[in-house]
Amino acid sequence: MQKRIKTIAIILTMIIAIVIATDNFFDLGIMRAITSYTDQEAPVINTDELRSSYLLNEDVELVVTCEDNIDDVCTVVIVGSFDTTTLGEHTVSLEATDKANNKSIFSYTYQVLEEFDGSMYIPLGYYDSIDELEGEDLKTGLNLIVSGHVEFPYTSDNTDVWDILREADEHPDSTESIVSFYTGLTIAKDCQDTTYPPASCEIEAYGETKIVEWNREHIWSKSRGDFSDASDLGAHTDAHHLVAAERVMNSIKNNRFYEDCHDGDDTNVVNREYGNYTCNTWEFEPRDEVKGDVARMIFYMAVRYDDDVLDLEVVNDPDEDSSLKLPVYGDIDDLLRWHIQDPVSEKEVLRNEVIYSYQENRNPFIDKPELIEMIWGTSNAYQVNEIIDIEPDIIKTRYSITWDYNQYIFILSDKSKFLKSN
Repeated sequence: MQKRIKTIAIILTMIIAIVIATDNFFDLGIMRAITSYTDQEAPVINTDELRSSYLLNEDVELVVTCEDNIDDVCTVVIVGSFDTTTLGEHTVSLEATDKANNKSIFSYTYQVLEEFDGSMYIPLGYYDSIDELEGEDLKTGLNLIVSGHVEFPYTSDNTDVWDILREADEHPDSTESIVSFYTGLTIAKDCQDTTYPPASCEIEAYGETKIVEWNREHIWSKSRGDFSDASDLGAHTDAHHLVAAERVMNSIKNNRFYEDCHDGDDTNVVNREYGNYTCNTWEFEPRDEVKGDVARMIFYMAVRYDDDVLDLEVVNDPDEDSSLKLPVYGDIDDLLRWHIQDPVSEKEVLRNEVIYSYQENRNPFIDKPELIEMIWGTSNAYQVNEIIDIEPDIIKTRYSITWDYNQYIFILSDKSKFLKSN
């Protein structure tokens, strides 16, 4: 009896296998009919890549995909007219139906804008979780959104930081060149910090014809917080604060803090060409065209790496000692002012989108510039400087302090912090 049952089972298995093979070979649809009969699950419409806004008269095709639990092919039908020729808010219906007639419907609302805006490429729902947040709560909420990004090696035979910068900082009129961040010089991509630079690297720079190369600049210097080890990835390879920079100016900037060298209280001001200056003991002022870019990258770092590992902070008047590895950068009052004076540009928006295509996270302060003030306030809040006397148990010492109205602390020159008294 047992042998007979085993024989029947083998025969049934063979019959099923033959039916499946025949169905697949001749595309008879037998198995699809069986599975469709029991399929109760509707397809899922992929909305992650849908944008929240478009430019007036932008030539764009709305392509939406979907996934089904059974069917190999899933198609989304757009019900209504996807239109970018009229300003304002528009809504179309996205419908996906599988072969079992299970249907998904998504109401897609988008804005058509007259001028280029940093919000144009924000994926639908990307920032929904921070609605109505501000201050430290907003900073924490943004950290949760932008953390856990896809990391790439600093240097590799596969996709690495070099590859990302070659695309992110590409010259708008030349696919073979990059635009150097601090100098604005157009440099061939092949002049990428090479031992034997090609002849095309010889251009006019610094008042002479010379070999000019570019390398990778950390806007938040990797020594300030000590994330210098490329193998650690994370902040060291995060392209949201890495730029293509002409090598000489990159070396001049070094790990200097950012400072307005022309606000009346600076010494040792040196013109470094192309609108860049150094001043005081160890500070750097970039050219006007990138001041806001610098600010938004620095504030991004303070949000993305607001964690137990680095805990980066933006402060006023940090100690300029180049050997210190404290996780701070400044000056916050200048950075806040630069953010307003040099608003988000189209170039910056497109760069953010390129990096997002690799890392799958965004710089929120390019997408939504207003968030910076909602976390750190305005530059005026950090410009109250005075000399006070502090009397420890034994020694009386004088400190230059800054009152941070937004964080409710005194920030002293030695990085000590005193909580605001009530």
